Amino acid sequence: MKKNFLPWLVFASTLLVNVPIAAEEPVIATPESSKQVLNLPDWLLEIQQKKYQKPQQMLQIALAKEAESSNWSLEMQAVYINELASLYEVLGRHRDQLLIAERGLNLVPDTENRTKIELLFSIGFALEMHREYSQANEYYEKGMALAKKLNDEKMQIHGLLNLAAMLQEDYQEEEALVMLKDAYNRAHQLKDKEMMAAVNAELGLMYAGIGSDEEAKNLLEESYRLYDELGWDKAKIAVWYNLASTYRYINRADQAVVLFEQMLKQSLLDEDPVNLYFAYMGLATSHRQLKRFDLAVSYLEKAEVHLPHLQSTFQLSVHHFEKALIYRSIGQTSLAMQEINLASEQLQSDKNVSDKFYRLHFEEFRARLYADLGEFDKAYITLNKFFRDYVALQDDKRELQVQKLRLGFDAERQKAKNELLKKDNELQALRLQDIERNRQLQYMWIGVFALTTLVLFTLLVWQWRRRRKSQPAN
Repeated sequence: MKKNFLPWLVFASTLLVNVPIAAEEPVIATPESSKQVLNLPDWLLEIQQKKYQKPQQMLQIALAKEAESSNWSLEMQAVYINELASLYEVLGRHRDQLLIAERGLNLVPDTENRTKIELLFSIGFALEMHREYSQANEYYEKGMALAKKLNDEKMQIHGLLNLAAMLQEDYQEEEALVMLKDAYNRAHQLKDKEMMAAVNAELGLMYAGIGSDEEAKNLLEESYRLYDELGWDKAKIAVWYNLASTYRYINRADQAVVLFEQMLKQSLLDEDPVNLYFAYMGLATSHRQLKRFDLAVSYLEKAEVHLPHLQSTFQLSVHHFEKALIYRSIGQTSLAMQEINLASEQLQSDKNVSDKFYRLHFEEFRARLYADLGEFDKAYITLNKFFRDYVALQDDKRELQVQKLRLGFDAERQKAKNELLKKDNELQALRLQDIERNRQLQYMWIGVFALTTLVLFTLLVWQWRRRRKSQPAN
């Protein structure tokens, strides 16, 4: 599966990065870890214990306590803000998550504990959701470094999942897969159900991305089973979406519809506008694939009711693209052209390789629309531009890979030079030691010779005096 040209897979990826692991991923403080440091009030312990079952209610409790927070210690405030950030994450409010997590990190910049790791991961995840991958990776690496320093195995597994997601965005699938398998093995060793659920979810998405659909389906189903046992409905919905999207890709849209309907039912019970949007949109796109265009339009209209709750401009771009596909399917070519133009406008940034590929995908679709309208000259010009840009982007990717190889070679060469320099320094040190040892031996022998000479001279003087005394006086 080439995710460059599958806009729906982007949301699938973001959901799985957001799947909770012994809290939520990015990681959240557990009551056990917090109790080791602070005596938390009952209401905060309740938030930690129920945030995945009742996130909206727990958010209301947390916000009701915010006015009191200035009276708490900095450590207590950091734990509280960390929980608030995790609630925003569960509810898909990543802009709010970023602001509150940065505030929490600023409170305790010099501390080294699990709460700080979680805040670093939370900031990184919110940045990832806004497709600021370079910045996100920096926070993930800082969190991972601290997790290693504290020897926190769970946080290290979280870090592996985060960093693997960044490798996938950089089209380093092999390295990402190695990292995810490491996380999988470590989670098994811990025998932690929450960790296993999250690792299965992320590994399932990875296999879907590389076209191993059966393995992806099995891993996602296992993840769903584990989250079902835990009672974490939000995480189950995330897995539902990814599994349904996998079914759509392998042309089993009827099975995708079943899962999206289950997702819709749960989201209605939760009164969750974000997941309602994705459930309706999933149903709209699946019914389009099944050529049930009336249902596709109906679900699209219902999805748009909840569109204002999205906080990602990229996802707005994907929405307009999916809407354009539906309009083209029902023969509304002019409306489809308007939507694809809106999709391009929302995707204004070219800071990521995946953004550039999606923009190319829009251009290819626009060429088809021009052909539908009978404007073949525009269709040819647009398609020709698409191919030129595609080749240029592939060249850029190859150049980037060459640059990475070059940097790798430079690093290896520098490492070899450093090793040689180190060995040369060690040899020079040994030579200096040998010279010093020889000098000391020389001084020792000179001392021995001087002492021997002195003894002999003293002996000769003594004998001479004795001889003089023994001679008769004249």
